[in-house]
Amino acid sequence: MLTTMPYKKRKQNIREQAYQMLRADMQKGKIGYADRLVDSEIAASMEVSRMPVREALLQLKNEGLLESTQRGFVLRQFTPADIANIFEVRLLLEPVAAAAACNNTSLEGLAQMRMAVSDAEQAHAEGDIVRYMQANWEFRSAWVNMVPNPHLAQTINRLRDHADLARLAALGDKEFRDLSLDRARAILDAFLKGDPVEAKGQIEHNLRVCAMAYYAKQRQLISEVALT
Repeated sequence: MLTTMPYKKRKQNIREQAYQMLRADMQKGKIGYADRLVDSEIAASMEVSRMPVREALLQLKNEGLLESTQRGFVLRQFTPADIANIFEVRLLLEPVAAAAACNNTSLEGLAQMRMAVSDAEQAHAEGDIVRYMQANWEFRSAWVNMVPNPHLAQTINRLRDHADLARLAALGDKEFRDLSLDRARAILDAFLKGDPVEAKGQIEHNLRVCAMAYYAKQRQLISEVALT
């Protein structure tokens, strides 16, 4: 009789650890446009060798999130026009993807969406912007993970990553968070009802509102960098 070994989760290597750490810091706004990322300095802070850290930085550069300089890497400065172009593509992809996901829901995925909205409500009540942003990410990831086309889901996630700083700046506004939470509840309701048409419409509406807010915030961020 053939026996199988128990499954063990693969341990992250150093490059993956460095990559995930840097991505998390970018998403939380801990890395800004004025910061310079030097592989040797990051490696020293992590107490690891330099090469895997450099590989992680190069991966982020290849994904379009960093730019290389004579000394280290810096965040890529997306222009307001870049943000507008990114949202133009997202508007073509995400509403259709949401409808497909709504037709492909799972109990686990819906539960994750519910939990993320609950976490967002608590974070908003406490004024915890970083936690709210994380809950916002988890909510979106929950429905995107139910998109049956994995290539479409991967493309959507990559495009969203390009507006992290503008997103964080927008979510710092309490009124924007109020409206963001209302839109998340509406999207959740569409998924719970299993209504792909409504899900598609709610995602499209959310994208159009976010596009205007992120466009304005990106202009503000670039202006602030120019003045420093």
